[in-house]
Amino acid sequence: MDNRNLQKTDIFDKEYSDSLNRLYKENSKLTSFKWFLDTAYNWAYKKNYSVQQVVMLGNSIPEEIVIAAGAEPYWLIGGSLGSLSWSDDLVPRDTDPVSRSVLGYINRPKTDFSNSLFMIPLINDSMRKIAYQLKSEGKKICFVDIPPDRKDKYSTEKYAEQMKKICGKVSAHIHKKVTKGSVVSAMKQVSAARYTLYKFLENSRERTDIITDSARLFIQNSYYMTNSVDEWIYHVELLSKEVDFYSAKYKNKELNRPRIMLAGSPIIFPNYKIPFLIRDTGLSVCDTQMTLNNVIYSRQMMRENRDKLIENIANEWYRKDTSSAYINNDVFYDNILHTVQKGGIEGVIYHVLKGQTEYDFELERIENMLSEYNIPVFRLETDYQYQDVEQLRIRMEAFSEMLVQNRYRKVKKVS
Repeated sequence: MDNRNLQKTDIFDKEYSDSLNRLYKENSKLTSFKWFLDTAYNWAYKKNYSVQQVVMLGNSIPEEIVIAAGAEPYWLIGGSLGSLSWSDDLVPRDTDPVSRSVLGYINRPKTDFSNSLFMIPLINDSMRKIAYQLKSEGKKICFVDIPPDRKDKYSTEKYAEQMKKICGKVSAHIHKKVTKGSVVSAMKQVSAARYTLYKFLENSRERTDIITDSARLFIQNSYYMTNSVDEWIYHVELLSKEVDFYSAKYKNKELNRPRIMLAGSPIIFPNYKIPFLIRDTGLSVCDTQMTLNNVIYSRQMMRENRDKLIENIANEWYRKDTSSAYINNDVFYDNILHTVQKGGIEGVIYHVLKGQTEYDFELERIENMLSEYNIPVFRLETDYQYQDVEQLRIRMEAFSEMLVQNRYRKVKKVS
């Protein structure tokens, strides 16, 4: 490896090790948390870079379709400044950092994708460019063109037809047959994973003294780095029990922190500068947009033939998807509204990655909705670079102080 590639690898290694070390130091009392750190470490520093047969770019395609066809998805969802450098010569520098990071992972030195089928959701222009670039390089590609208008009466049908085709392509690539049993098994597995995560997030929502906000977010991200969904479920359950144990044993020492929601562009490991800053500036994240789709299938939905089961998966996913692919992202809006209506939110940090203008389009109506609940919004625009950390810290400290003053005014008004 030449000196330039060694330098790029050093940036990648440092970013992962710094984030993992901080997560460990802040949550070292939780013995069951270490498994998730090891999972991320093994994913990042894997010695054998011969990648699995099906590669998922982003998280906008239902993985149960891939699992039903007999494959274990290998996720590339971005998140790394270090991986950006491996795509420097391939795309413009103003390409959104998630897309650049994904492409960087694909071009990581010593990584072999020669036997991979790439599943690519065409959710924005950057992803379209990457898709056709990979196709021109001779990669095996499976496009998913997500219908952007949910109100179009044919949109759900179009999406379902694509899911059937995807299932067939993965099946042919893996050389395994898709059966009703394999589809039902996949639906049960991912439903269990999503439900287990939901319960964990709810139980740990107000206990940042036991498990930090960054660690709760990391548990969500770790789903995309595990080799076994069932094993991941088991360890989330273990961690939940340990958090419950400490919650019953100790009083919360961090209730004085203003409680906020983190919304906008998803935060992806290892670039955790924003959640780390949130904690450093005295704030507490009660809720964040879940990186996993919250689709959970009922038993009734599993009592169909194979093709109808695939339609059920497609219909539910399309109905609840919060990705940036839609003209009016009503599900994204409704999820934030639902979280606010649960109560306990004192402010919202709206995170926008440079280049992801789709999230900026949603901001105005979200601000209008939040103003009705007297909840202030702090729009924070950044990228994967770390040079702006101190500037962001100053702005976030001011936002934190404003929320504290809001508390005092409410107490004074009541008294």
